[in-house]
Amino acid sequence: MTVEVERSERVVICTLANPDGRNALTAETATQLADGITGLEDSDARCVLLRGEGETFCASGDVGAHVGRARGELDGAAWRDRLEAVGDAVAAVYECPLPTVAAVEGAAFGAGAALALACDLRIASARGAIGFGFRRFGLAATAGATYLLPRIVAPDTALQLLYTGELVGAERAAELGLFTDVHPVETFEDELVSLLATLSTGPRDALIAAKNLLRAEHVDLRRTLDRELETASRLADTDDFHEGVTAFVTEREPEF
Repeated sequence: MTVEVERSERVVICTLANPDGRNALTAETATQLADGITGLEDSDARCVLLRGEGETFCASGDVGAHVGRARGELDGAAWRDRLEAVGDAVAAVYECPLPTVAAVEGAAFGAGAALALACDLRIASARGAIGFGFRRFGLAATAGATYLLPRIVAPDTALQLLYTGELVGAERAAELGLFTDVHPVETFEDELVSLLATLSTGPRDALIAAKNLLRAEHVDLRRTLDRELETASRLADTDDFHEGVTAFVTEREPEF
């Protein structure tokens, strides 16, 4: 198995576990990842952590598929199937209703960069880096990069990243919004544990609802206000709402 899924009571950790292959998102790995992510809304999990084993988060997509296609060893349909599997994994991560965190301790490149962007939060160590070097293979983009990138950076910056294929270091990536936060290597694990503790002890339904609200199409302010009010009305009937209000009134920390 190239993907290891560890489930605790509230946190699911998905690890790309092929360090010798730089955790490349091959079709096989992508299928395993999609299987590990799908259906988590029906579990007791509160959040998901995605990370890579070793020094690389995820170096690329299915390079073997590109090589096979260029050499004539893989026909167009088989090549498309393998790339579709990679895209399906990115989509599964993006569509996961729970809060998702990418722990980027090394390079996230090509489809691996798209996989990182599919997560809600991207927490990087100072060694982290991200790049969209599809041009290296004579390609424009795959794995949903052209959907995800312009939702985080300005359109011209997205094009610059695709045009150049530059591998962006952690600090600049944070300035661009590609990384949510950057921490020193020495404190990275502690910061990650602290964040997961915050997410895993939060009001589950409210966090899921916050994600849905932000992902919704915001046509105008009034429709957004109506959507927020409908969501608040639904959440007011949950145990978490009553616990949160009671804890506030009694001046204690809530236990969700």
